[in-house]
Amino acid sequence: MNNLKEIYVAKKDKNIVMAKIDTLCRKYHNRIGVNDEQRKALFRSYCHDTIEVFEECFETTMLGMKRYINKVEDFRKRDNINLEAASLIILNMLMDLKGVVIEMIPIKDLPSCKKLTELSHEDAVSKAKDLVKNDIVKAGISTLLLGLKICDVVTIYDVRRYYQNCLEELQNEIQIKANQISPIEQFLFDKFKAELGYCHLAMFKTGIGAAKELNDLVEIAKKDIERYEQKQLVNCDNIVVKS
Repeated sequence: MNNLKEIYVAKKDKNIVMAKIDTLCRKYHNRIGVNDEQRKALFRSYCHDTIEVFEECFETTMLGMKRYINKVEDFRKRDNINLEAASLIILNMLMDLKGVVIEMIPIKDLPSCKKLTELSHEDAVSKAKDLVKNDIVKAGISTLLLGLKICDVVTIYDVRRYYQNCLEELQNEIQIKANQISPIEQFLFDKFKAELGYCHLAMFKTGIGAAKELNDLVEIAKKDIERYEQKQLVNCDNIVVKS
């Protein structure tokens, strides 16, 4: 799996994004100017096209992409720079991002315990024993995002831990940006909180966990879910996330 820790959001289908990255890399592969002036012009064009791909394909208000854009923009503006070394850094950025995109999952396909909350108590208890086997969450996505092996049993706790980690990372990124939260970050914040809410309601329904803790969380869960469902203004089908 890719080692980049920030949350990345693509605005286009992952195959389109990967194709654009590949096209960009091919465009500048082995292109060398005949003199310093041409080499500098070619490098600035490379920086310009890279930023253009970033802005076209990704949500650039997210911390990870802001850092990437700032780095390339800094390269583009500098006169005294090792062009070969800077070009290699940009190429590595693109390869890292391609690795991120490969692991991206559409928002609508992220694991969720919502289905459990809609079942009867008996069915919820039965299906909660293995969320993949009982078609509550998708097998391939679960092993990728939840850090589990194909043979592992997926439980409510696994989904809950995933969203706790997502929420913690998102809060950390927003804090680093001096608490400047963008619309997509607000959407993700509400999404992660709502999914945690579904986990807590599912735990309450199935009798998993400490009763006192769950009683305290149920009302919070209902409010978080209501807030998310009332404010869904983002076209989820076109968003893919890697966290």
